[in-house]
Amino acid sequence: MKQKLNGIKMLSLLVFTFVLLFLFLLQPLNAQTITTNQPTVQTVNSNKRQPFQLKLLIDDSKSFSLPVNETDYVINDTILYIFAGEKLFVESTLTNNRVTKLRVVNEIKDPSKTFVIDFQQKTTGKVHQMMSLTISNPYNKQLRYKAMMNLLQNNKWVNTSVYPVLPNIKAIEMWQAPITMLALGSFELKD
Repeated sequence: MKQKLNGIKMLSLLVFTFVLLFLFLLQPLNAQTITTNQPTVQTVNSNKRQPFQLKLLIDDSKSFSLPVNETDYVINDTILYIFAGEKLFVESTLTNNRVTKLRVVNEIKDPSKTFVIDFQQKTTGKVHQMMSLTISNPYNKQLRYKAMMNLLQNNKWVNTSVYPVLPNIKAIEMWQAPITMLALGSFELKD
């Protein structure tokens, strides 16, 4: 009975993921991804992000711009900070099903332990539509993690729910509100 329930939960999760992906692909043909002034794939010389200008479009007449000083990509080896417009390659170490020792790298040298994490703003013309986070799971088990987001409208950190990422695939999370950055942590693998 328990296996049947787990199968139903997994099927429901897959159906929900496909529906989200379908809706994402249905956005208007003139929708585009807006990136900030920093390169989409970061050039990393240390585990610090170089200063850059964060930019988000709001509507035809408003935009948001913020100078970001040099900051760490990773805190305590387990929490990753990613700004809107960034695509990061993140190497990791697996210890007792816990993903630790996160480190941003310039290129994927070992795909079996490197996440690709992409956080972008989607727009139509100069009008904000949504934020999307794409995360690839390089492991052979389901990846679970927690996420917090910094909402532009009130500049506060709030928890957000995220779905587990199935083994060896990408998952997409989407939010309607403009978000300046995400904090991703508590990465662990489950059967």
